[in-house]
Amino acid sequence: MNDEVMNRRASLVRLGLLAGAAYTIPTFTTLSVASASDDSTPSAPSEPSEPSAPSEASTPSTASEASLPSDASGASLVSRPSSATGDAAVDACINSTTTDEEFNACLTAAGIDPATL
Repeated sequence: MNDEVMNRRASLVRLGLLAGAAYTIPTFTTLSVASASDDSTPSAPSEPSEPSAPSEASTPSTASEASLPSDASGASLVSRPSSATGDAAVDACINSTTTDEEFNACLTAAGIDPATL
């Protein structure tokens, strides 16, 4: 098993080196080709062009139609207090109940006063 893992690692290292070379070699070859001659001088700036004529104004778009009001959303789920104390019993009650009554009953069964949360 260890030989298999080492062979995979060696193969991945070789693959990474090949990929790195494939990305960097073209950079070095193009840098060696690009060069400026010593006797080059910048050319004179060109004259500015004439301003173009303004375009025609577009026609106004038509008014959009009013949309219908959306349907009311359903009731949201009951939010539960987080157990700041990290009490496992409170966490268990939070995760196992869906209503406030079930939650309070779970807390009471675990010996926790719901009013203290």
